[in-house]
Amino acid sequence: MGSGITSRSTTDEKKCLEVQHKTLSGTLGLGAYLLMVITLVAPTTSSWAAPGEDSEPLSKFLEIPLKDGSIPDKLRFPLHEQNGVQYFSAGLGKEERSLSYPPYSLKLIFVKGERAFLAGVTVEVINSDQTTLVSIPGEEVQGPWLFLNLSPGNYVVKATDSGGTTIEKSITLSGERTTPVHFRWQ
Repeated sequence: MGSGITSRSTTDEKKCLEVQHKTLSGTLGLGAYLLMVITLVAPTTSSWAAPGEDSEPLSKFLEIPLKDGSIPDKLRFPLHEQNGVQYFSAGLGKEERSLSYPPYSLKLIFVKGERAFLAGVTVEVINSDQTTLVSIPGEEVQGPWLFLNLSPGNYVVKATDSGGTTIEKSITLSGERTTPVHFRWQ
């Protein structure tokens, strides 16, 4: 590829974009540079969203703006939906943990030991009539936080780490504010 990365769009609306590796990596820092490269190399989500039994490729993202002058100027999070319940995962690194997120009714926080955050947790949400409302595979939980936009009510949440240990909690959501719930594995 040489010293630059070139990405060409298949539509007439987008112009050819060339980014010089040395300039960007030195100016932006590694994290922002990698985010930029991912955006250039994979401009659509259909190429990296593998559909499962009841899911389709991602076409929605939640975009959170960053402080003035930041490069990039916003972060994008894959936004998933099952049975009318939207959810997304976040919380990787200081930058994501300092953002203001939409007021989803439930925020699950996954921790291993005293301080280590945990990702890749499988989550099942069961509603008051004992039916599974949402079943989230670990691949969709890319960070230690999982936000779910559930209606007010009573739920049972089961979270399973990659080792197969399940923690179950009963939760009541009022709908007035985001309810944070911690899941801690030893």
